[in-house]
Amino acid sequence: MADLTQNPGGQDPVALFERHRAQLIRDRMAANILLLVLFLAFLAWSIWIANFTPERLAQGVPRIFEYFGTVMPSLQMDVLLESRNEAGRFPAGSIGFWYNDFWKYVTLIWETILMALTATLLATGLAVILSFLAARNTTPHPMVGAIARRFLEFCRGVPEILFALVLVFWVGIGPLAGVLAITIHAAGALGKLFSEVVENASMRPVDGMKAVGGSWFEQMRYGILPQVLPNFTSYALWRFEINVRASAVVGFVGAGGIGTELSHTISFYSDDRVTAVLLLVVLLVTVIDLLSERARHTLIGKEALK
Repeated sequence: MADLTQNPGGQDPVALFERHRAQLIRDRMAANILLLVLFLAFLAWSIWIANFTPERLAQGVPRIFEYFGTVMPSLQMDVLLESRNEAGRFPAGSIGFWYNDFWKYVTLIWETILMALTATLLATGLAVILSFLAARNTTPHPMVGAIARRFLEFCRGVPEILFALVLVFWVGIGPLAGVLAITIHAAGALGKLFSEVVENASMRPVDGMKAVGGSWFEQMRYGILPQVLPNFTSYALWRFEINVRASAVVGFVGAGGIGTELSHTISFYSDDRVTAVLLLVVLLVTVIDLLSERARHTLIGKEALK
């Protein structure tokens, strides 16, 4: 009677399986070791190129405190809350003297918020349109999808500050250059996120609308958009937080907002006005982050964010 555990070649199938499994383990181990060696080599190369050494970091720490020592305000407790004197000026050492240009800063902060809000609205609208074209399950043609994905990659691959630097020469110094720069970059980032959400949506409503003769626009509007709208809203609010920070950064190249004033004070004064503006920027970003988080929780619920 023939042994069923032997193959026609006379080899044990279990032994063949074990040898094959052992070979796979050896190949995977060799690949992991090779990747680890390459990673360590590139890490060492990066450290050497950047001259990233503990000695250099230790030497730079005192200079940080020296700089902050020059820009910290000299507040005096006896005149800390004093108001303007007969000459209409705040006494030196008071909070009013430190924030003598407070309302100018508030105006620029409001400008920064409006820049971020406008850029977010424009970028969200562009991203919604491009996401349906870029998603593989909704694109009207593979070529259209490929072009849309490459365009989104270009938009999010270039930092906002580089777009702002170019646009300043095109439209001039001011908030418009910043809004356009942030819009382009944010549209690329949101378009990528939106397209992934669209690709995970159920196609059953689309199939039903297609069966009754619905156009492509109607399929997207009534079949896909209601499913993905909560996620779109969450991502748009999250991007608004990022755009507020970006609005402060692009100001360093003359693209408007509080960043322009911060760049100006650092370049020409380097005194307590630097910390006055910097604290307002940190406070602005913190408040916007908290309000945006609360809005996301309110609009789509905490369960949808998990």
